[in-house]
Amino acid sequence: MALVTVALATSCTYETRDLRVSLPTTAQSSFIYDAEGGLITSFRGEQHRRDLETIDEVPRILQDAVVAIEDERFWEHQGVDVRALLRAARSNIAVDGVLQGGSTITQQYVGRAFLDRTEITASRKIAEIALALQLERAYTKDFILLQYLNTVNFGEGAYGVLTAAKEYFDKELDELTLAEAALLAGLIQAPSARNPYENRTSAIQRRGAVLERMLANDWISEREFEQARTEPLRLAPRVATLDETYEYGYFVEEVRQWILDDPRFGATPDERVRLLFEGGLHIHTTLVPRVQRAAESALRTILPWEGGPSAAIVVIRNDTGHVEAMVGGRDFFGAAPSARFNLATQGGRQAGSGFKPFVLAAALEQGIQMSALYPAPSKIELPIPGLTETWEVSNFSVTGGGGLMTLREALVRSINTVFAQLMEDVTPAAGVAMAERLGVASPLAPVLAAVLGSEDVTVLDMAAGYSTFARRGIYIAPTMVTRVTRLDGTVLYEHEPNSARVLDSRISDEMTDAMAEVVEAGTGRRAAVEGRSVAGKTGTAENYVDAGFTGYTPQYTTAVWVGFPDAQIPMEPPTTERDVTGGSYPAEIFQLVMSAIHEGLATEPFAASPPTTTTTQYPPVVEVPSVIDLPLEEATARIEEAYLDVRVSEVVRPEAAAGTVVRQIPPAGELASGGSAMIVEVAVEPPATPVETEDVDSPAEPPSGPDLPESADRQPATDGDEPQPSVDAGIQGGAGEGGVGRDQP
Repeated sequence: MALVTVALATSCTYETRDLRVSLPTTAQSSFIYDAEGGLITSFRGEQHRRDLETIDEVPRILQDAVVAIEDERFWEHQGVDVRALLRAARSNIAVDGVLQGGSTITQQYVGRAFLDRTEITASRKIAEIALALQLERAYTKDFILLQYLNTVNFGEGAYGVLTAAKEYFDKELDELTLAEAALLAGLIQAPSARNPYENRTSAIQRRGAVLERMLANDWISEREFEQARTEPLRLAPRVATLDETYEYGYFVEEVRQWILDDPRFGATPDERVRLLFEGGLHIHTTLVPRVQRAAESALRTILPWEGGPSAAIVVIRNDTGHVEAMVGGRDFFGAAPSARFNLATQGGRQAGSGFKPFVLAAALEQGIQMSALYPAPSKIELPIPGLTETWEVSNFSVTGGGGLMTLREALVRSINTVFAQLMEDVTPAAGVAMAERLGVASPLAPVLAAVLGSEDVTVLDMAAGYSTFARRGIYIAPTMVTRVTRLDGTVLYEHEPNSARVLDSRISDEMTDAMAEVVEAGTGRRAAVEGRSVAGKTGTAENYVDAGFTGYTPQYTTAVWVGFPDAQIPMEPPTTERDVTGGSYPAEIFQLVMSAIHEGLATEPFAASPPTTTTTQYPPVVEVPSVIDLPLEEATARIEEAYLDVRVSEVVRPEAAAGTVVRQIPPAGELASGGSAMIVEVAVEPPATPVETEDVDSPAEPPSGPDLPESADRQPATDGDEPQPSVDAGIQGGAGEGGVGRDQP
């Protein structure tokens, strides 16, 4: 009794503290969204939470349930319930005078938010009372109850009622029944002891006690009481954090690792881990669900056999560099030891003849013409500078060889012996440097065999490099995240689209024109998409251990790799039903993906290629105009007046007027070749507020697309795509004389 009197008296003179309520310090889950604003999943540690903005978001039955069992005079007292304190004092006389119990909701909140939670002393109780009285003078009851409901621990790592409803019942708050609201309220005092997953009987008994207090306060009727107390307890399946599954596993994991590796999100690994799993981040990505599902469906359609080869797929939107889809294997959550190894970004595999366009682009830049004639024998031995050994190169049996052949024809037919000679003329250093300029980020050794794809590159590398061809020589780094914000809206990261011209548009157009013939009449015929302009190149590694196809339309670039994920196993009978080359399964997967994602898109042709003569007329150099903040129609007119092409990308920017340009690539004032592309980002209305999907385990619906080709159509074709030799330690690139092709016109 004396302690109660002292506490109340002291509160009048207690030293004033700054009680401005800020966001709680308990862990906040981070959320990852697709490009359309849909919630994909959350990143959470042992604690996870989602906060409410207003008390109106909490149903009345849940408010009443919590108040009834925790502080039924909450709406009447001024922060301290004297009656409750006196009752608690009488029951604690025998415990060394320590005052416990009797805390109001306000006291519980200030004790958790402002005081040491491990201290249980009379002085702490006095401080709690004083702070509670001060808080009630500064804030409304609604605000205090909201803070309490956002921060209270419900067990299972769930903090706050919003997270608790999802954790125990997989429901939003407005979907809770009276019985479910009462069960959640009953967990507050002892979330572990009354955990319904582990102590179902105790949880139901406590639920009944909550309902009795609600009935006693006339907050529910007798009929509601009887119905709720006998309602069966139906809990959501209990899923451990490490066992949670969700859609788009490979893409999500790549984003997660990107944040954990980037010092912009924390100076140390530990800081980045805490930020991601407890910092309440909102991570907005470039993933487009219909594009991602098209890629996943194509893999399942062409490679339906478990235990057979797998595939990796990357889809990049050309005008923005956004990675709209990434498939790193059959099933990220599968049982195989390699299931979570991302075949699209990790390790890298041989690109085979898919590397040839990079070397050919370097040759064109050095002045070698696409029409240059080279000997094309079926086999050839070339000296290795500095060594006595020779490099033996042969063509695929179907392509044959003999006589002279232009570089264009050699690309279309994928003639290895011609490109081996070309690599000598260009020099390995120049060929590898061109690949790096165009977008290949994997480390490359400057060796002769690199032209035939001996160097390991990732599927993302191939997509990045070929998308530069699609942009007529403009490189934009592929990106998977557009924006990262804190819970309060603070922007931690915002993607700044940067572009750089790395290849003359004339050369890029020549490459596109030649690779379009690869698809029309060469090794990539199975990649053709009806009614679309498609360019690309096949690639097959030695002994059929890797096969790929990378290609593009004016709108999208897609790279596909096929192989065994655990080892370099030859894909030939009897291991597979056929010899797997880049022109078979990879091209077929490419065709399905691109057919699906181009449905409804306008048909666009490639830019016309300039004539390949020694007197090529270069386009004029123009100054890039400024179109920021202009309406799209006016911006388009200004760009076209400067003899530049317009590419439009829509982005959500709530702060900008819809229909106005918020970014441009290249920036105003830079010089560009006439006829090259200028990308503008136009603001659009933000989508509706996303909600969590109710069933993250549901399988993705495959998109509609062309039927699976009949088996007769999937027999080995004359792909003309030579399996490439692995790099020999002695095949080092020497200092050849670049700039002059054999039999150059």
